[in-house]
Amino acid sequence: MKDPARVRAFVRQYGVEDPILLAGETGELHDKVPQAVNLDCWPTTFFLGRDGRARAVHAGYAAPASGVYHADPEKDELLERLLNENSVAAR
Repeated sequence: MKDPARVRAFVRQYGVEDPILLAGETGELHDKVPQAVNLDCWPTTFFLGRDGRARAVHAGYAAPASGVYHADPEKDELLERLLNENSVAAR
């Protein structure tokens, strides 16, 4: 990312509350985030366990406009499972 200030401005303007990962320049992504295999979509959501490891990846928007993809029971189950992890056991 050549201009992190632009990202900060975007986050402020649109009220993004989720953590944002800036992995560096485009060519550095796969070295810095090896879980990002075939990553060619924005935005991409990484679901992390309490141990900080990536458990799942979702590429693209998950908004009401995406229809059936918005109401995803598997995603809801994944989130519940991750939220219910024992933080001590996960380390």
